[in-house]
Amino acid sequence: MNVGIDIVENERVRKVLSDAFMRKVLSEDERKLCEDYPLEKKVRFVAGRFAVKEAIIKALSDYEIPEFTDLNIVNNSKGKPGITYKDYKLSVSISHEHNYSVGMAVLEE
Repeated sequence: MNVGIDIVENERVRKVLSDAFMRKVLSEDERKLCEDYPLEKKVRFVAGRFAVKEAIIKALSDYEIPEFTDLNIVNNSKGKPGITYKDYKLSVSISHEHNYSVGMAVLEE
């Protein structure tokens, strides 16, 4: 089992938030999902996705380093984030608290 975790300061994302930045970090589906969000919700969304994708990359680092845009995080009907990436069995979690967003990924072998 490999674990990855990452924390992001939301203000740092707010400062760099642009279409170009979102194209580097988010999959096409994720960009479409958040395009109409108000600024604060969009900042938290992007920060959370950035953190969890960094965590996934850390968990997968013994095997490969995927591109951010190859990782598509999808929430289920209850809001729980999940990912399907190749044949890897990954579990992920995203959390937000005031000024920070945290992402965690567990790769089961």
